[in-house]
Amino acid sequence: MKKIYAIGILSTLFFLFAMYSCSKDNNNNAPAANDENNTVALTNVKVSSDALYDDVSTELIQVNTDNGLTAQPSNVAQACATVTIAPLDAAMWPKTVTIDYGTTGCTGINGYVRKGKIIYTLNKKLINTGAVLTATFDNYIVNGYKLEGTYTITNNGSANGLNINVQLANGKVTYPDGTVYTKTTNTTWVQSAGMATLSLLDDEYDVTGSGTVSSSGNTLTATSKTNLHRTVVCTNTVSGILDLTYNNIAGTLDFGTGTCDKVATLTVANKQYTITLP
Repeated sequence: MKKIYAIGILSTLFFLFAMYSCSKDNNNNAPAANDENNTVALTNVKVSSDALYDDVSTELIQVNTDNGLTAQPSNVAQACATVTIAPLDAAMWPKTVTIDYGTTGCTGINGYVRKGKIIYTLNKKLINTGAVLTATFDNYIVNGYKLEGTYTITNNGSANGLNINVQLANGKVTYPDGTVYTKTTNTTWVQSAGMATLSLLDDEYDVTGSGTVSSSGNTLTATSKTNLHRTVVCTNTVSGILDLTYNNIAGTLDFGTGTCDKVATLTVANKQYTITLP
């Protein structure tokens, strides 16, 4: 299994702001304006919080690779975090791994500033089919956003490239201003290109699944309508569509047809909102 770095397949979206223009569509049966606004707002939270937890996945896989828990150890040291593994005996499983970023801020290779700890258990090397990695958080904060929940990565099989299931249960994101959002995800990542080389630059992935984000009793549900396609050389999803549902309103989020750009189109009640990704 090749190393996966934060600069690649995972989005850096958590400063996402909606910069949108809506089409003029007088629809007397359209949902209330506040429902549309909430759909736009929760869509932004959903995409930005996905990026925060995607970064967790990258860190976990990188630490595994650096310490020989994925396949063979690499010669790349994890920047600034202190990693402890118990038991140290290579033949003994399961293992408990603690990634301690400290309390003052540890800046990673993608510029994310992390504090606190990620603690996870692993039943066998992650390259092996059936390997399960289960992570929890101890006062873990990324760029001021506190993450909580149980994050699980399961290897579905690696014979034809990386194929993993990623689940977040009881997720919780606390924003710097104190606003709290709860979150769940259940996605599958299947490598679609780059399996035959040792280079990271040709790796591509198709992502499917669903998730929710909630606040103050309101919930947005997102489900992949088509594969969400990601490439190492682009920081954003390059293609694919999500189906969205909020209260009595349905919509879609379209990432385009394959161009690496910063544009996604949110369609709600026959109106389009152009969202500019960072």
